[in-house]
Amino acid sequence: MPSDDHFVYSLELKILDLEKTVQELERRLSEVEARQAAAVQSTQPDIPEDVLKQIEQGENPVRALRQYRLMTQKELSSLCGIRANHISAMERGMPFGLKTAKRLAEALDVPVGLLT
Repeated sequence: MPSDDHFVYSLELKILDLEKTVQELERRLSEVEARQAAAVQSTQPDIPEDVLKQIEQGENPVRALRQYRLMTQKELSSLCGIRANHISAMERGMPFGLKTAKRLAEALDVPVGLLT
């Protein structure tokens, strides 16, 4: 039976090592999650809740953000290089591509995802 005792002891040591490893991994995971949360918080657009709520309720995001920034369609047009009549059409629901969304997002100082 001495070999059984030795076997049990070696298993207990391995379990202790695994528990230690799990604790270290959980600590590292917490650090990563904290860094990700901080990164997300720092990239959140500085847009009031009421504007975000308007967008959620169906208001066109380009129009809501442009008005929040107190810009005319012509001013937005000169910042992003998209004609004012195109901006007007997009605000009325004309679909637009990713390249246009990126230009609008840069001009409005918001993440692209907010416009798409």
